[in-house]
Amino acid sequence: MKENISENIKTAGDSLFADPLTLKKALLLCFYSIGLQYAAGFIAYIAKINIGLVPDLLFLAVVLFIAKVMGRNELRQIFKWRGIPIPVFAGVMILFYGFNILRSELRILFQILLPVPDNFFDSLFYKPENIFMIVSLYLLSGFSEEIFFRGILARKFFRSYSPFKAILFSALLFGVMHINPWQVLNSFLGGIFYGWVYWRYRSIWLCVFTHIYSNLLVYLMPLPYTGVSSGYGFIYRHPSWFVALGAILFVIGLLLVIFFSVKTKKIKEY
Repeated sequence: MKENISENIKTAGDSLFADPLTLKKALLLCFYSIGLQYAAGFIAYIAKINIGLVPDLLFLAVVLFIAKVMGRNELRQIFKWRGIPIPVFAGVMILFYGFNILRSELRILFQILLPVPDNFFDSLFYKPENIFMIVSLYLLSGFSEEIFFRGILARKFFRSYSPFKAILFSALLFGVMHINPWQVLNSFLGGIFYGWVYWRYRSIWLCVFTHIYSNLLVYLMPLPYTGVSSGYGFIYRHPSWFVALGAILFVIGLLLVIFFSVKTKKIKEY
């Protein structure tokens, strides 16, 4: 009896990690990996103890374990270095600078429609800024999340679905797994671009660079605000010229990336 149960568990596990990766199996992997991270953070929050980077390091360890279980060559392929033209990095930086301006304005509009509850930003989702939070939120998360959502999920989705569906599914999971309603939409939109970058260059390092750069912009980018009257009362939004600047930078960066993408050979290895 015990042997049958053990065999069934092993069979279920092997099926979960094997190709093809369906959306259902990917969702289970998300709950398995990110669930442990949130569980550790929640326990620490309830116990009112500071465990620093432990939840994030736990998530990274689980992600690396999943990649290893999926195959001996999986980790090597995920971390394989592929040369990226320098102009592409420049285009990505311009694109995401504009993109972060636009999605900052989008976040404001979303918060107008769905106001943030009082003290929410002091709760489980948000902590006072310190060195652990900065390393976790802006550096470690960009590395771990790209390995998982692009290096594992998107990469295996490309084997089973069209590029459009693979990018869409990985971005959808990336957005939903942020849980916080005021992050889901912006994370989904960011996931679309990270997924396209990975599909085009198959470079997890370019995705990690882009993700960390985008996270740092949230922390470092100067964001001017202006008060305006609306049907919702007196609110603060970005000036029109700043939003227009974001749109211009976004288009310029996107055109640069597309132009230099055409100039280089697209990598087809999955």
